[in-house]
Amino acid sequence: MLRRLPLPLARSSLRSFIHPFSNSLAFRHYSYTPQINRHFTMSKRKHTELETPVYDPSHTFDKESKDFKPIVWIDCEMTGLDVFNDHIIEICCIITDGDLNIIDEGYESVIHYDKEVMDTMNEWCVEHHGDSGLTKKVIESEKTLETVERELLEYLEKFTIKGSAVLGGNTVHMDRAFMMREMPKALEHLHYRIIDVSSITEFGKRHNFNLIKKCPKKKEAHTARADILESIAQLKWYRDNYFVQPE
Repeated sequence: MLRRLPLPLARSSLRSFIHPFSNSLAFRHYSYTPQINRHFTMSKRKHTELETPVYDPSHTFDKESKDFKPIVWIDCEMTGLDVFNDHIIEICCIITDGDLNIIDEGYESVIHYDKEVMDTMNEWCVEHHGDSGLTKKVIESEKTLETVERELLEYLEKFTIKGSAVLGGNTVHMDRAFMMREMPKALEHLHYRIIDVSSITEFGKRHNFNLIKKCPKKKEAHTARADILESIAQLKWYRDNYFVQPE
C-alpha cells in the first residue's frame, strides 16, 4: 500500500470493527500508578522485531465450519491514490483463520499496463515502483484486469464461503475503494466489514502510546506480499501484547 501521499478520498466510513480471534477478547486491566495513568501492562512476551508469519501445510481448516472465521488479507499496489483515475497494478491475497494462521500460500498477480500509463505516475510511485521492479513487471505482464479479478474470485471461492470472510489489512479501506471500482465481483464475495490494523495503531497511540511505540516497526517494503505479512505480524503483536483473553 502507498502510505506517504495525501489521500484524495476522504469518504471512507469504517462503522464497525470485529476482532479476528475465535474467542472474544478484552482489554487488559488498567494500571493506576503515579507513573502510568490508565495504561495497559505489557505481557511477558516481547519481540525486538515483527515475526514474519509463515504458511504451515500441516495446519488444517474447514471452510464450512462456523469456527473458521476467515480473514482475507489483501494489499494492492496502485499507480497512485486517486480512486477514480489511478489503477491497481499488483494485488496479493493471503487468507488466515481467526487465530491468524495462514491457510495457504496465497494468490498474487501483476496487471499489465503500457509504459505510457506508468510514465504518468507521480514522482513517489515512479521512484518506489521502479526501485522494487514492479514497473518493469507491469509492462511485461500479460494479464488483464479482468483475468486477475477472475483468478482472485476463484481463489476466494476455493477457500471461503461467500460472505463469511472479512477484509483485513493496513489502511485497507483504500484497497477496498479501488476494488469496488476495478474488482467488484471479487469484493462482493467478502463480508462488508473490515479489520483495519492501522485503526488499532491509531487508537493505541491515543490510549497507550508507551506500549504502542514498543511495537517493532514495519519495514515498509511496499510490495503487496511483504505488506500483508507485516500486517498479519503486527496484528499478532497487538494480540499478544495489547489484548488478553478475559478471565
